[in-house]
Amino acid sequence: MLSRLLGEFLLFLVHLIVNVLVAVQNVYHQFWAKRDDLPTCELTKRDISIVMEHVPRLRKKLHHLVVLAHTEYHSLSDLARVVIWSLVAGIPYVSLYDVTGNLKQDEEKLFHKIQQHKKGVPGYIKWANKPDLNGYTNGMNAHTVIVNIFDSYDGRPKIAQCVSHIAAESSIENYKELTVEELNYRLNLMYPSIPDPDLVIYTGPVCRTSGLLPWQIRLTEFIQLSLDHSVNVKSYIGALYKYNKCDQRFGK
Repeated sequence: MLSRLLGEFLLFLVHLIVNVLVAVQNVYHQFWAKRDDLPTCELTKRDISIVMEHVPRLRKKLHHLVVLAHTEYHSLSDLARVVIWSLVAGIPYVSLYDVTGNLKQDEEKLFHKIQQHKKGVPGYIKWANKPDLNGYTNGMNAHTVIVNIFDSYDGRPKIAQCVSHIAAESSIENYKELTVEELNYRLNLMYPSIPDPDLVIYTGPVCRTSGLLPWQIRLTEFIQLSLDHSVNVKSYIGALYKYNKCDQRFGK
């Protein structure tokens, strides 16, 4: 009897603690929502100044950043700001991995949202698969960022398609073992000319690849932006600092 009452009390205590944490989280969300309720131009200027302050301190330069984009949690403005921050940070390739499958159909809307945030920011944004959406640049020595949007089809299904093509080209008489180098070469022909991702940033409590380019992320670092799916410039800079501290031994 005593043990049952103790168990019920512990369950009640855990439930109470969880409710308090949820309430604190809601207050936190409301606070930051009010704090960031600024005109787009002011928000962009503030973010850009933060990025420009910290990027010179980073010794490891990113070549390819991937964002696990979940449209149920991330607005087009969230994703647009990440692209702009990466442009200012000098990251040449930014890919958005469409976890929910809704982002590709909104690609043009995302382009316009990026241009809205980009006003006054030097740099050139180039869309890999939609050259008609390519943006503009301010300044002669401005950076360029190439944007790709991938989804689940670009993962395992595309690898299977690649292997199927190789198998169809090989006859029984000319059969030879498929090497890693050959598969890598063939896959590079099927994807845009991009380097393998250095860093993937994600939000939420669970770290999962969600089918993201399984061949290309063998050496990729996954870093969490936030538990509550929020996206802000401070967590973005924090992820870059964490990546700089990673000691990649490449199997050594």
